[in-house]
Amino acid sequence: MAGPCCRLGALQFGTKVVETPGFFIYNRSGVVPHITPDLLETLNNAPSIVMHTPLASILEEPGLEKLRKYGKGLANFIGYKDNSFYISASDYQGEAMYQYNENKSVSVWTKTGRTRVTPDEYSKFIEACQPSWYQCLCDTVPANATTKRTRKSVDRTLEFLDQCLNYRQKQGNNLKATEIWAAVEGGGLIDERLRSAKESAKRPVFGFTLEGFSSDQMNIETIFELLPLTTQSLPDEKPRLVHSIGSPANIIKAIESGIDLFDAYYPYNLTENNLAMVLPRKAIKSLNLSHRLAEVEEDENDSSDDLQSLDRSATFSLMNLREDKFKDDFTPMVRGCKCFSCTNHTRAYIHHLIINKEMLGGVLLMLHNLSQYIEFFDCVRSSLKNNKWKELRALFKA
Repeated sequence: MAGPCCRLGALQFGTKVVETPGFFIYNRSGVVPHITPDLLETLNNAPSIVMHTPLASILEEPGLEKLRKYGKGLANFIGYKDNSFYISASDYQGEAMYQYNENKSVSVWTKTGRTRVTPDEYSKFIEACQPSWYQCLCDTVPANATTKRTRKSVDRTLEFLDQCLNYRQKQGNNLKATEIWAAVEGGGLIDERLRSAKESAKRPVFGFTLEGFSSDQMNIETIFELLPLTTQSLPDEKPRLVHSIGSPANIIKAIESGIDLFDAYYPYNLTENNLAMVLPRKAIKSLNLSHRLAEVEEDENDSSDDLQSLDRSATFSLMNLREDKFKDDFTPMVRGCKCFSCTNHTRAYIHHLIINKEMLGGVLLMLHNLSQYIEFFDCVRSSLKNNKWKELRALFKA
């Protein structure tokens, strides 16, 4: 059985629909790491794509003035005109330096150093970017911050939200088609988490981003103690997004805590560490279909010998393609995976690329990991629809 807080849904904007639970594709400066727009289109199992762009990666370049002069928004500027964008106030790949935030601004760290950004300046930049969604400015603190500092974090974030909403109401004519997400803060204090959630819910926002839940700001036990308590104070009809929770096991726990959307840092982090996702493909087949249909498909498409050889107890794993054991392994990265990398190249070849520090190694790994991540979320939604959540948890050791 799925947890009581698990939610199935869809977010529609224009003619596009994002199914939930789902994720946004992480990019820097409007570019998915290692992948060009034409390569992204080879992911034939890709959902309606929403790009997640951190503010720090676009604040200086292309920057406000260039985007204003261009006048057609960030998506058109970088060549992703058919995709939607979500802009976050922070880049969760870097170290959180909350101590530099101030009462009237937050500090954004770019390649050239620290830039102070006020809510009005941020709103003007969002107008020039013309994204589908954006997060309000926020003052995120780790779980070990003092009670005084944590309360200040909640107060500042609510004030930033009010200023962003005020700008939208009075000056933001170009923001009418752009939805704002409130940031829920509170560090490791449940009372402050609940105060932030309840106060944010009173504002006219599209959804909520739950901040401060990355593993470098809070331990896993505390994350999954606070997360469900926080979401219970948010309205059911509005979506919830959490950053920096990316592994399949933790995503499953977060979904059970009432989360709808995630970012895609995880495939990028794996790629940077030469790791490939390995989904237990045969084992998850029955999660994607009803039990009866799964049996029919196996009877029609699989020989009896194949069926007998299946390891139905297999679970999710990671493969380090840098290891020497793959140098003479001429099989696909993942048997049965239909991504471009697995259908055209071998483990030995990708190992060769990684050892020789060739850029193509990262390209092929990223394509594979994104494809597997998309398939994982397909599996999550199918498990909820087909009442097979318990089996899903076992496969991913959640």
